[in-house]
This record gives sequence, C-alpha cells and structure tokens, in this order.
Amino acid sequence: MTNKLLEIYLVDDDKSFIVGTIIAENPNQLLIVAIDDNGQVDSVEIVFRSHIAKIVSDSRYLTFCQAMIKENQTIGIFDAFKLAEQLPGSWQSLDQFLAECQDEQRLISVITAPEIYTGRVSMVSQHQLGLQLMDFESVSFGAPTLIDRADIMVIDYVSRQNNYVTKYWKTKGRQN
Repeated sequence: MTNKLLEIYLVDDDKSFIVGTIIAENPNQLLIVAIDDNGQVDSVEIVFRSHIAKIVSDSRYLTFCQAMIKENQTIGIFDAFKLAEQLPGSWQSLDQFLAECQDEQRLISVITAPEIYTGRVSMVSQHQLGLQLMDFESVSFGAPTLIDRADIMVIDYVSRQNNYVTKYWKTKGRQN
C-alpha cells in the first residue's frame, strides 16, 4: 500500500491514464482513489493488473497534481463528496464484490477497451457480468448487457457522476 500519487496506463489506451493513489492491492487488482484533472477525488476504482501497461511514479504532471491536491485540501474541496471514504467491503474477491454491488443495486461503471458501461449489476457468472445499463436521457435502467469479465479493465465503485445520478434517481419519484 502506498500514499504516493501515480500515473497508471492501461494496455489498450496509450493516450490517457489514471492519476491516483493505491490504497490497497492484491495479486490481481489495485484499489485506487482516482484524482481528476482539477486535483480532486473523482472515484474509487478497482484496476485489474492484467490490463496495466505501466505505472509512472515521478513526472512533472504528478508534481503539478500534488500542488493542486494540496491547495484543494487546504480549502476543503479535495474530497467534497467523501468518495474516498466509501470503500467496498469485499473488493479482493471479484465475485463477492459484484454480488455486493448487485445486492445494493449500486450504480457502477465498467471500463473495457472499447466501451464504458454504467449501470447496475443484474447477473454474475464465471465468465460474464450482466449490467443493467443506465439511460442518462430518461434517468432509467434498460435491458441488461453482457460483458466478458476478461475484458474488464477498471470498475468505478463510486464516482462523482454516479453519486449525482444515484441521488437524483432515488429522489426523482418524490418530486412534483
């Protein structure tokens, strides 16, 4: 476990990278608190080691991010939604983690090389994940989509966007 800010590059994406801090790890995956380009907590993610191309621990960009983080911490906006406190209980076992997300009806994002899927877990099998996708225009859930588990590079357990959508979705029926 490290508190050092890192750039994490994924195998099928050489143009972008995740900036974050590893808060826990096991042989198959890293639990990351990801930071956005404004130096604020963006999400808590599980990154699968099999999809990591490289990790950079020292760069000018990371030095710049550290300066933004320090300033955001000073003025109290580094983790305004307390996302870094919402850690998954069973992240080390993917099956248990996905079952937990399914039981909670948690809105998660699943990143594969070509796509980003956002929805609720509807089915878990040995080789596939069923995700009931979020329709952002109607703020409703559609039919399940099957995703090969081997293709999953990153899972956003909690993010700012999903936090906003979840709050809206839970209250939209109560508003006139």
